[in-house]
Amino acid sequence: APALAMAGINWPGLLAWSTKYHDGTAPSQFKQMSEEDRRFLEKALEEAFGQIEDPNQVMTEAAEQLRSESRSEESVSTALEVIDRCCDDPDCARNAEKLDVLQALLDLLPVYSGSVRNRTFEILALLFSNNPNIQAAGMKRGSLQMCVKIAQESSVASDDRSKSFRALVALVRNVQEFEKFLLEDEAARQLLLDCLSPEELPGTREKATSFVRSLAESGSLQPESVAPLVPAICKLFGHLEDTGIQYKETLSSCALQLATSFKAQCSGLQAAVEGRISELVAAKDPEAENEMESLKECLAVLKA
Repeated sequence: APALAMAGINWPGLLAWSTKYHDGTAPSQFKQMSEEDRRFLEKALEEAFGQIEDPNQVMTEAAEQLRSESRSEESVSTALEVIDRCCDDPDCARNAEKLDVLQALLDLLPVYSGSVRNRTFEILALLFSNNPNIQAAGMKRGSLQMCVKIAQESSVASDDRSKSFRALVALVRNVQEFEKFLLEDEAARQLLLDCLSPEELPGTREKATSFVRSLAESGSLQPESVAPLVPAICKLFGHLEDTGIQYKETLSSCALQLATSFKAQCSGLQAAVEGRISELVAAKDPEAENEMESLKECLAVLKA
């Protein structure tokens, strides 16, 4: 059995949420954690973390749970929630490579699917986010190729694609060397285009749009990479029915950034922007003020 009690974390206690699936005879059919389970575990974590002095030690233990030969989907799910909680401590998040947590997480990706893998991607995105040392470690350990491969193999508009793409963006974002590496990778460029498709989940499209904007802003995007992205962005202006204010503002600010940085590559954008401005004028929506401002600015840049 895995070493269960080290830094004062009572692992069997934390695992109690999952015992109701076992009658001790049949191997457990893992079911995704229900809301009730999650509440139980959060309360247990609350109590456990109240008595913990060194979250780094707890994170190390959780990684051991992930590597344990006797691990189950329940123990892995529990360890992931513990790591997530440890990441609230910035020190812990920065130490994920030193404590060998990063590799333990990456090793789960090819083995699990469904809710366990998606939760792993969420935690990786959290660790990579604006954390250059962990981003560098992730790049060195092949995270980019792994995220791209899983996202490509996932079906359109699936949670799997959304989570793997978000982890990929967090891995490279704001480190120009890594952003350029992604843009030089044909499969990664294709994935970015796929995530801008109207068939994708609105949240995935919004993430991709915001990423394109930040790539243009940071200077990582080159004219040759922009060419296929512009028609994809134009197309999204015709598919706004399932989207909220933030999405529309992200799309309009992305259009503005592309027009500002790559006016010569933006043929076709003017018609899309003018069409959207007409819709907004007709709708008289007071909440669309920021979107309208970006669109008008974009139009002015394109016409200048």
